[in-house]
Amino acid sequence: MKIRADLIKIAKNLHTWVGISAGIFLFICFFAAGLTMFQHDLSKWAAPPQQQLPAIETNQYNQLVEKVQQQYPETLKGFTLSFHAKEGFNAPMFWDVPHEEAEQDHHFDSAQTTMLASLDKQGNLIVQRENVSKIGWLIEQLHETAGIPGMLGHHTLGVYVMGVVAVLYFLAILSGLIVLLPTLVKDYFAIRPGKNKKRFWLDTHNVIGITSLPFHIIIAISVIVFAFHDLFYGALGQLAFKDKPLFERPAPMVLAETQPKLDVENIYHRLQQSAPDYRIDGMRLNNLDTPEKASGFAALYSPNQMLRGDNFDYMSFNPYQTEAFKTNTLDTQSSVAEKVIKSMFSLHFGNFGGDITRWIYLLFGIGGAYLFYSGNILWVETRLKKQKTANMPIPQQRNDVKFMANLTIGACLGCVLGIFGSLSAIRWFYVISPNPDNINLLMMYSYYAIFIISIVYAFVAGAAKALPHLLLAIAIILFSIPVTSLIAWAWPDLGLWYAKGTLLWIDIFALIFAVCFLRFYQQANARRKIAPVGSIWTTQQPVHPEA
Repeated sequence: MKIRADLIKIAKNLHTWVGISAGIFLFICFFAAGLTMFQHDLSKWAAPPQQQLPAIETNQYNQLVEKVQQQYPETLKGFTLSFHAKEGFNAPMFWDVPHEEAEQDHHFDSAQTTMLASLDKQGNLIVQRENVSKIGWLIEQLHETAGIPGMLGHHTLGVYVMGVVAVLYFLAILSGLIVLLPTLVKDYFAIRPGKNKKRFWLDTHNVIGITSLPFHIIIAISVIVFAFHDLFYGALGQLAFKDKPLFERPAPMVLAETQPKLDVENIYHRLQQSAPDYRIDGMRLNNLDTPEKASGFAALYSPNQMLRGDNFDYMSFNPYQTEAFKTNTLDTQSSVAEKVIKSMFSLHFGNFGGDITRWIYLLFGIGGAYLFYSGNILWVETRLKKQKTANMPIPQQRNDVKFMANLTIGACLGCVLGIFGSLSAIRWFYVISPNPDNINLLMMYSYYAIFIISIVYAFVAGAAKALPHLLLAIAIILFSIPVTSLIAWAWPDLGLWYAKGTLLWIDIFALIFAVCFLRFYQQANARRKIAPVGSIWTTQQPVHPEA
């Protein structure tokens, strides 16, 4: 395919500068995105067994709710029930104690005000304050915000920043495609390893970018919609509905009884009848003290459907209504237009097709992270000054090239090290303090401390030293995860715990990734020793001839 040379040049410049501007943000979001496919598994793996209350049978939920409401008046207004939901593994019933920051969306519950409840084998009530690891929540927030703290309105500031980054990301996709089209067939799978590192980075960058092109287009567009949907709805409301609200609260429901009795088990069975193709994972009930305005939200899951939420489809209802529940929100009942909209959400979240899709999206996430990392490294490699002959002066590298190399190494590897470091440390926190006031603050501080220290170290030591050292640190941290499990198995009285059953794969994959990063360390360390004097990637000092 022929494209005018001037258009290719413009596209190449656009691809380079929008890519370098957004690359580090996108690396953090994509690496975390891959892990979010198993965020609830990671949280459960990192939670001590004593913080997981026993599950109960469906016919025990009414008994549980009745006992909780007798002792905890705040639950007369609302609570959440978990039946099969992975994110609700801690207890079959939980609720939030009201506090001043409870109304903020996406607010991290640093006060740990969620209460958990269940029944023991004798039917006695068990209630305790939640203080379990939310490592999955941290990873999800990194995915959504790239770790940018702060609130703007009722959303985190990072969500809006990533909306802008997604626009740059989409421009980078289109411009990169224009640049590659003329040589697409010839260069698609041409990965040429060897001494020419720039060629290798370019080849792998192109292969991953083209192979996952549809995926990246969907992600870019959906992120823009997620970030600015309030603005889109506002504009739509002004154009189509003028001063009338786009979304209105439903009118109070007329009930057959003025003081109806809540029957959770009946609601559960009615949901099963209304949505036989779905598994009921959980339900949230609100405004129970005013029955005509009460609301229920049921989270349902099916691997065979396109789901609206990150891991669920949903039904809304009044928990006291006697008429049939509406199923128009389910994918099985959606119109063609609604299915298209749902598919955008589902394709972004990767919540269809069960575990196979989750593993594919994990690979896409890690592959995307490599795509942006390699783009930044390629920018650095392209601008390195080289000493063409031994008789020529040693080249002085540009400050902007040094800056980008240090920032890319420190931020990208610092993110990886921070996530795995927090994951490794979480179990040892419980050994140091069996009943910590807030384990999640320790976890969050651990991530940001490791991330910032990695960036500072990269700038102080330089990319040549920081690259192998950070890769080695990641390998050691990953090795420590299965080692900790072995220690927990060998010395059960120490206060540690280890994964069993379906969660054992986390330790196994930590070991596999540890071996991979150890190999990356060996390669980076070898290059540091053989890179030419004056290169960013060497620690060799120039030899000055004696006077």
